[in-house]
Amino acid sequence: AYVYVDGVKITTVDLKSSTTLYRQAIWTKTWSTSAKHTVKIVVVGTSGRPTVTTDGIAYVK
Repeated sequence: AYVYVDGVKITTVDLKSSTTLYRQAIWTKTWSTSAKHTVKIVVVGTSGRPTVTTDGIAYVK
């Protein structure tokens, strides 16, 4: 999956696992000041990695 923040690609996350995993943080981002941001996750369906499930996004202030 590609992760974009404010329209800029920040990273590629490989979600392949041999077992089902729950409650795993796969990516984090912090900012030094408060502001509005947009996070977009783009599925890159490749062989053996056909789907992405997003449980949620946490916002801590």
